[in-house]
Amino acid sequence: MGFSITNDIEPIIRKFEELLGLSFKVFILTAIVVSLLGIYVANLLFGNHSLRVLQNLKNEKQHLEVKIDHLKKENAKLHKQYLEWMDAQ
Repeated sequence: MGFSITNDIEPIIRKFEELLGLSFKVFILTAIVVSLLGIYVANLLFGNHSLRVLQNLKNEKQHLEVKIDHLKKENAKLHKQYLEWMDAQ
């Protein structure tokens, strides 16, 4: 009396295929593709290129823009002082 795994699993696979309406191989392939896509999306959201990094870069950009405006005003003030000093000589 020999037991074979394929003989034991085959009726289960046939029943599964009838329930799904597609072959077992197509189901497994689809499950693998969906899993890989899920891993990719999770890596985008939580990996090195995550939304958190994007938000930090936006905050840094805003901070640098404020600093640039401040330095432009300071530069204009110093330039005005320089021109007044040149006129005084």
